[in-house]
Amino acid sequence: MAYNNQFIKQVDEKFTKDMDIIVACQKGIRSLAACEQLYNTGYRNLYWVQGGFDAAEEGDFEREGPQPLKFAGIGGFSEFIGWTDQQRSASAKKGWGYRAMYFGRLVGVILLADALFIGAQQLIHKMQEIDF
Repeated sequence: MAYNNQFIKQVDEKFTKDMDIIVACQKGIRSLAACEQLYNTGYRNLYWVQGGFDAAEEGDFEREGPQPLKFAGIGGFSEFIGWTDQQRSASAKKGWGYRAMYFGRLVGVILLADALFIGAQQLIHKMQEIDF
C-alpha cells in the first residue's frame, strides 16, 4: 500500500472541518492513522471503525448492493488467491471445490512467476551473448 500524499487535500476538497467523518478500512489500522492525520490538520468530529470491516457484523451499517460488509475492503492479490480471513472462513463453509479454485489460482501464480523468472534469465543470457 502506497502512502497518499494528497490525502488531506482530497479530504479538504470534499469535507469541511466541522463535519462528522467516519473513517474505515479492512482492519482498522489505516483508518486510525488517517484519523490522526485529519486531527492534526484541524478535523475534530472523527470516528473510526475499531477493528475495521473485519470486526463489523451484518446490520452494523447500512450498505448498498449484495456484497457482505466484511468483503468491502478486500482486493488485490490476496483476494485473487483467497488469502483473506473472510475468504478462508467462507471456504471452510463451502467445501473443497471452493478451496480447489483458490489453490488452482495460487499454483497458476507460482507457475507464471517461475516462467517469468526463467524468461528473464534467458533474456539476460542472450543479451550477454551479443554484448548488449
